[in-house]
Amino acid sequence: MFSTNHFLWLGLCAVLIGGLLFAAKKFNFSFKTATYIVAGISLASELCKIFTHIDNIYDSNNNLDGGVLGAQFLPLHLCSILIFLFFYLTVAKNEKLIETIKSLIVPVAILGGTMALLIPTSGVNFAKPYAYQCFIYHAGIIWYALYLLMTKQVKLGLKSYKNNMIILFSALFVMLWVNSALQVYDTNFFYVVRPPMDNLPLLNLNNGWHVYFITLVAVAFVLFTAFHVPFIVKDIKAKNKKL
Repeated sequence: MFSTNHFLWLGLCAVLIGGLLFAAKKFNFSFKTATYIVAGISLASELCKIFTHIDNIYDSNNNLDGGVLGAQFLPLHLCSILIFLFFYLTVAKNEKLIETIKSLIVPVAILGGTMALLIPTSGVNFAKPYAYQCFIYHAGIIWYALYLLMTKQVKLGLKSYKNNMIILFSALFVMLWVNSALQVYDTNFFYVVRPPMDNLPLLNLNNGWHVYFITLVAVAFVLFTAFHVPFIVKDIKAKNKKL
């Protein structure tokens, strides 16, 4: 899985994330500026994915009748859904909703983005545009999440943990129905149909789909819980000091 090209991509992503964090600190990016940047990265990423995966369609006389994007490339994976949130944040006014969205973006972007970089379902071929789209997009969302943490613009405590868990697992189960409805297009959103790659440890079909799905839910629960624990502990300590 970790080929030379893969390590090169990981190195490039690390440079991109580090460079953007340095720029954000040096030039004191505002929340809006950072959000515009990640929204721009998201737009470029989605346009790249669309125009590299549009398939020609033909009428009954085999004449070109347009182009269509395959359902499996719709932005319905966990990290892809963040695109809608980034664009909403560029115009959002409701402070409470903004805080809720930021609290969701941080763990999803860091955990989901990191897993996407480590498990390159788009491939690592430098000659393929989709590889650029995938790696740069996920590096971009990781940077944005780290920026929010670095500038202390997000609150992650017990309340955020509960909200994030409800949203995450609700979406996970909804994707069971979405993938079932789109099974003719071989979709695999949230990877609830099958693992993202073959021969992965734990996340495989060696013991059947039901074991795989339970393992997927368990891994998601453990990772998200572990991510939130330091913030929950800090939140509890801060509350105890006020008593």
